[in-house]
Amino acid sequence: HRCCRRGFAIRPSAPAETREGSPLMSARPCMIGDVKLRNETRHLKAKALSSMRSAMTSFNSLDEDGRSTRVLLHLQHAFEMLLKAALVQGKRPVFDKETGRSIGFGKCVHLARTTPLSLTAEEAGTLRTIDAMRDEEQHWYTIVDEGLLYLYTRAAVTLFDDLLHRVFEDGLADHLPLRV
Repeated sequence: HRCCRRGFAIRPSAPAETREGSPLMSARPCMIGDVKLRNETRHLKAKALSSMRSAMTSFNSLDEDGRSTRVLLHLQHAFEMLLKAALVQGKRPVFDKETGRSIGFGKCVHLARTTPLSLTAEEAGTLRTIDAMRDEEQHWYTIVDEGLLYLYTRAAVTLFDDLLHRVFEDGLADHLPLRV
């Protein structure tokens, strides 16, 4: 929903007049379905959606230079932010008390195996594979086969949409242009 970008949905309130004679507008926290988003959740979810759109753009890019690295980097980041958004929404800790830093991707996947996401073993495996492929591609000179890149990108888009529905009662298509 477009209101999530700003955090508030502007809706007309009961007919009332201001001094200038225009109707008052009420700002209510953004709600998706029956899910009221926490402030941190909204920001993390927006980052996740931005990274997923970047991954999709990179996958379809005409520029081959670093294409698979960009795709995997954005996919991994999209899921890390989405998992953290779900954990924050479910009031689960996303900061390591010892280091004072946010938890990493592996810990997010581990925590997401229980509520609020309840990732299946297969879903967690897909996320771990994307993370491992990103790590190899980014930190070594591994070349990811185009067929594997397509397979895991397609699985990632499907899983991302499923998780958006599962946790936020929202869909990926709601955040993409109609022409896509």
